Amino acid sequence: MPFIAIVLLALPVRLSPRRLAWLAFGLWLLGGVVLCSLGTSRLLQAGRAGMQLALVALGAGIAVAIGIAKGRFLLSRAAARNIERLDGLTENLRPIRVYGARSWVVIGLMAAISLALNLGGVAPFWRGAVNLAIGAALVTSSLNYLTHPRVKSLRSA
Repeated sequence: MPFIAIVLLALPVRLSPRRLAWLAFGLWLLGGVVLCSLGTSRLLQAGRAGMQLALVALGAGIAVAIGIAKGRFLLSRAAARNIERLDGLTENLRPIRVYGARSWVVIGLMAAISLALNLGGVAPFWRGAVNLAIGAALVTSSLNYLTHPRVKSLRSA
C-alpha cells in the first residue's frame, strides 16, 4: 500500500473531483479485492496444511459476514465522508488528495494489521480470516461510491 501512496504523490497531474471520486472507488475496490484474494489463499493454505475444510469454510463465512457488516456500517461512513469532501471541491487536485488524511490513516492501519499478522508468525488460518474480513469490508464500502447520490451527480458532470 505505501507504494500506491508514493505513486499518487509523485504523479504530476491534477484530476477533477469527478475523476478523483472514480479513482477513490477504484482504489478502495482494488484494495478489497487484493485482500480478499490474499485471505482466500491463506485459508486454502490452512486447509492444505491439515485443518478440517469445514472449519476453514466456517471461518471464511464468518470473516465475510464480519467484513460485510463492517463495510456496511463503519467503512461506508468513511466513504460517504470522502464523497462529501470530493463533492465540495471546485478545483482540480493532485491524485494523492483522492482521500483525506483520516482515510489515509485508516488505510495505513489496515495495511499495518495485515503486515503485523504476517511478520508475527500468526497461523495462516487467522491471517486469512482477518485479510478476508478487511477485504470484504473494503469491497462492500466501495459500492457507496457507485450508489451515493452525489457520485451519481458527479457522473453526469
